[in-house]
Amino acid sequence: MFKKSMTVVSSLVILVNLIFLCIFFFFTTKISENFVERKVFESNKILCDAICTKLLAKLDASIVTSRMMAQDSFLLDFLRNEGEMKHDEEVMKEYLSRIKDEFGYSQATLISAKTHRYYRDDEMHKIVNPQGDSHDLWFNQFEQSKIEYAFNIYRSPSGLEYSSLYSNFRIDDDDGSFLGVASPAFALEGIISFIAELEKTYNVKINTTDASGMVLLDSDYSQIATSSFAYLIEDGLSYRKKGFSGFVASQYIPNLDWYLVIRSDGDDIKDRSQLFYLVSILLFALDLLVLFSVRTAFHGKKEILLEPKENIDSLTGLANRNYFKEQLGERGYFNTTTYKCIAVFDIDYFKEANDNLNGDEALLSVVKTMSALLSNNGVILRWGGDEFVVLFEMGIEKAYKICKEFCKKIEDGKMITVSVGLTAINLFDNIKTNYHRAARYCYQVKEIGGNGVKKD
Repeated sequence: MFKKSMTVVSSLVILVNLIFLCIFFFFTTKISENFVERKVFESNKILCDAICTKLLAKLDASIVTSRMMAQDSFLLDFLRNEGEMKHDEEVMKEYLSRIKDEFGYSQATLISAKTHRYYRDDEMHKIVNPQGDSHDLWFNQFEQSKIEYAFNIYRSPSGLEYSSLYSNFRIDDDDGSFLGVASPAFALEGIISFIAELEKTYNVKINTTDASGMVLLDSDYSQIATSSFAYLIEDGLSYRKKGFSGFVASQYIPNLDWYLVIRSDGDDIKDRSQLFYLVSILLFALDLLVLFSVRTAFHGKKEILLEPKENIDSLTGLANRNYFKEQLGERGYFNTTTYKCIAVFDIDYFKEANDNLNGDEALLSVVKTMSALLSNNGVILRWGGDEFVVLFEMGIEKAYKICKEFCKKIEDGKMITVSVGLTAINLFDNIKTNYHRAARYCYQVKEIGGNGVKKD
C-alpha cells in the first residue's frame, strides 16, 4: 500500500511541475512569438521572390537567344527556301555551331515545319514524325498551342550528363504561318547545379512543376519527370506554414505555365518554444512509463506486447503499405495488368470525427462499406491513419459508380463523409506517379468541402 501511494504522489508532483513550467514559458514567450511569426512570413515571401528572380534570370538567357534566332532574317529565308538536304545540312550545321559556341550552349537545334528536318549543330539528326514516334508529339502540340516559347526537358536514358533543357521558340512568317522551332539547349547538369547552389545559399528545397504537379526541375536528377506533388498547387502565390515555423510556397510563372515550389523546415524562436513543449511532454511520458514499470514490478505483473504481422493492419485486417511495397513495388512500375484504376480516399474532418465518435468504429465502418461494394473486383489497403488505397479490377466508369455509391452510403449513415480521388492506371507511369495523381484528386475534393469523388 505504501509503495502504491508513493507511485501516485510521485506522478502528481512530476505532473504539477511540468504544467507550471509550460504555463510560465508560454506567457513569457507568447508576445515575442506573434511578432516573430509576422516577421518570418514577410521575410519568407521576400526570399521566395528572390529565388524566383534568380532562377528566371538563369533561364531568360536561353529565351533571349532563341528569340534572336527566330527573328534572324537568314534563318527565316532558309526555312522558306529549303532545298537539297545535304546542302541545307551543311549550311545549318555551320549556323547552329556558331550559335552554340558564341553563347556557350551544350547544343543548338532547328526544326523545320515544312520538311520536318531536325537540324543540330553536329548533324541533321532525323525527320520529326509525331505520328510514328511518341517522342515527337511535343512538336505538333507546340505548333497547335500558339504559345511563343516553352521549355522542354530531355531526360536521357544514358544519364544526367546527356540530358538537356531546350528553350523552344516559335518561328512564324510575316503572315503568321508556322515555319519551325529554334531551340538552343543548356546542359541539364548545369541547371541542377545552379538549383543546388540556391538551395545551399538559402537553406530551402526548390522544385519547378507543371500544372499537374509533376516535377520538372530539381537538384536531385532522379526526381525529374518521375515524382509529383500530391497536394493542390494554386494559381498566384500560395503560402502555407509547415510544421512549427517552416513553410511551403508555390509561385505560378505564367509565361512558362510552371510552378516554382519552395519548401523550408524553418528555424526561429517559435521552433525552440514548441520544441520545449514537445520535450516537456516526452519527459513527462517517460516519467510515467518508468513509474508504471515500477508499479508493475511491485505487483509482480508483466505486460506482453504482441507485434502485429508486418504486412497486415492490426485494426482492419487489411493489407497495409508494407504489403503494397513488397508485392507491387511502390517506387517501381505495376507488375500486373489486373488492376485498371487506383483510388485514394479518407474520412473528412477525421480529427473532429475521432473526438466525437469512436475513431476505430468509423474506420471499420468505411472499410466494411467499400468492401461490400467492391466485392471480389479489387483490393483495399490501409495506407496510414484514415487514408486508404483501392485497386480496381475494372474500367474507370464502373469504378466511378462504385465510388459515388460509396460516398452516398457513408453520408446516409449521418455520422461521417469521405473524399475520393480516382484515376485510371497508366502502366507507362511508375506506381508513385499513379498514386499521387489519385491523391491529388482526393485533396482537391477536400479543398471544396469533401464528400465527393473526382476522377480523370
